[in-house]
Amino acid sequence: MKSETLQLSGALDEAAAMHVARVLNAAQGVRKAAIATASGSVTIEFDEDVTSPQALRTVLQQAGIGVRQPAHGAAGMCCGSCGG
Repeated sequence: MKSETLQLSGALDEAAAMHVARVLNAAQGVRKAAIATASGSVTIEFDEDVTSPQALRTVLQQAGIGVRQPAHGAAGMCCGSCGG
């Protein structure tokens, strides 16, 4: 199992948080999704042999949920030179 935190486009109300949870829990390989409504983030536990952070971003976006791009590169990869 792997865990990844994704930043959504903003804070979520209760209805939006429930929608995010339904979408993620229906996705293949997702074990658990924990949504922080105030910060607009979601931490997802998933089987990395079945899905990936990029695939989960796509699932959210296809459901109309805005996801911020990672700060380091298109795939969240980092060269390490900035210390981030």
